[in-house]
Amino acid sequence: MLKTNYDVIVIGAGCGGLTAAICAAKEGKNVLLLERSNTAGGFVNSFVRGRFEFDISTNQLCGLTQEAGLGELRRLFDHINVTDKVSWSPLKDAYRVITKPTDGSDIDATMPFGLDKFINRMEYYVPGSKASIKTLFDIGEEIEKAVSEIEKINGQPTRKDVRGVMKEFSSFISTAPYSANEVFKAIGIPSKAIDILNGFWTHFGIDCDRLSFTHYASYLYTYIKYGSFIPSDTGTALVNAMVDEFTSNGGTIRFNSQVNRILYRDGSVTGVILKDGTEIYCNHIISSVSPTTTYAKLMKAKDVPVSAVKRTNARTFGARYACVYLGLNRSIKDLGIKDYSVYYNETADTASLYNLMKTIKTNNSLRAVCPNIINSDASPDGTTVLCLSTIYTDNCWADIAPEEYFEEKDMLAARLIANYESATGITIHNSIEELEVVTPVTFARYTASPQGVTHGYLADDWDGIIPRIMTEESDNDIKGLRFCSAWGTQLNGINYVVATGRNAAYATLCDIIEEGGNAQ
Repeated sequence: MLKTNYDVIVIGAGCGGLTAAICAAKEGKNVLLLERSNTAGGFVNSFVRGRFEFDISTNQLCGLTQEAGLGELRRLFDHINVTDKVSWSPLKDAYRVITKPTDGSDIDATMPFGLDKFINRMEYYVPGSKASIKTLFDIGEEIEKAVSEIEKINGQPTRKDVRGVMKEFSSFISTAPYSANEVFKAIGIPSKAIDILNGFWTHFGIDCDRLSFTHYASYLYTYIKYGSFIPSDTGTALVNAMVDEFTSNGGTIRFNSQVNRILYRDGSVTGVILKDGTEIYCNHIISSVSPTTTYAKLMKAKDVPVSAVKRTNARTFGARYACVYLGLNRSIKDLGIKDYSVYYNETADTASLYNLMKTIKTNNSLRAVCPNIINSDASPDGTTVLCLSTIYTDNCWADIAPEEYFEEKDMLAARLIANYESATGITIHNSIEELEVVTPVTFARYTASPQGVTHGYLADDWDGIIPRIMTEESDNDIKGLRFCSAWGTQLNGINYVVATGRNAAYATLCDIIEEGGNAQ
């Protein structure tokens, strides 16, 4: 058997794993990246049907700006040297939301980028909301500054560090324990404005009664202030740039290399065994595979600490996506499509929607994304690419009998198409040239994510981004093993997934230094 030593092994070549691998390789470490499939990218990928290429999930990159040094994702992409290797298309508007508030009226609001523009547009839709929305963004700005200051603290913060943060960033501290809706109401945002703000809650996969305000406000502030981009040539272009950067820094990537076992001895990981029996030795492993799968399938039960078992058992799986990819034989002008991103929910009550999304038949929510709005080359001339997606908050697709599966997929497509047409007034069903339906079952099969989960663990109020950051080091149960991707501290979204990869890499590098390894 081939036996090779590496400084770091990364399991899984999604964007989190790729970022971790790049960061470690840039510091001069001998890094091996193992991927079970024949392509990198995970959920960030594309596929072709007929004359159309569909981007699986890269529909907005928050924190990516046109100016170097601005926006966390831009700084991170600059650091790993991929920004200039990809052609980017900027989004024109932040989002459009169509829904019904609790008073039974209609909401159809298109929100722009730019803090002042957003505030003024909200005032147009909801007179009297201007001051409270400005307060929301002021808190968002404070959160961004507080996080920046916290990141400058090396090692464990002292009492002086904590007191300094508490004194300088009082709004950040005082709002951190509360949900988005609790803070919205406390700072006096009108109910209709709250409904518009909550329009894209499905991005987080948890209702705004439980969603961390800090998480929401940080995302919204960054998103509206800096704007957002997508790769002009689909997410595959971004993934290819990341793979090239990794290998140019001396990293080794092996496709079709499924890890069957993480080796463990005397309280620490010692390497991996691949499906073909190859043993590869290494004392530092970064896994983008879920901790649930890692502990249950990649490690022996006796090697997994009780604390790790209890933590993963206490957590709930997050949202699972289903998508209907449509290749339409008419242009966006002919069809009347004017929006890149549209969120439709039959009610603005996010807690009710979360419960409705637990079953297939009661879920009528959707998000529509049309790349042609910002990228004329997204599909052949005179055609349109449209993706209709929804999320499920429970494992409801597991209840579908195999003989009923394809019929259920057809009904899902029909439901989403009908809901889109009803919400927007745009007819698309008679222009469909290509149609592909992807369910959580599909994602589970191709990515090995349990239940097809795309959002990692549910960011519940007790397990949101702040608690995870505060307990990150104490939750590091197994020496030499760290996690990245949507299962990590930063939660779901490409910008967060990439951040987890960076954080896991540098935590691992610190581990190596503490053990007497060479600092590069």
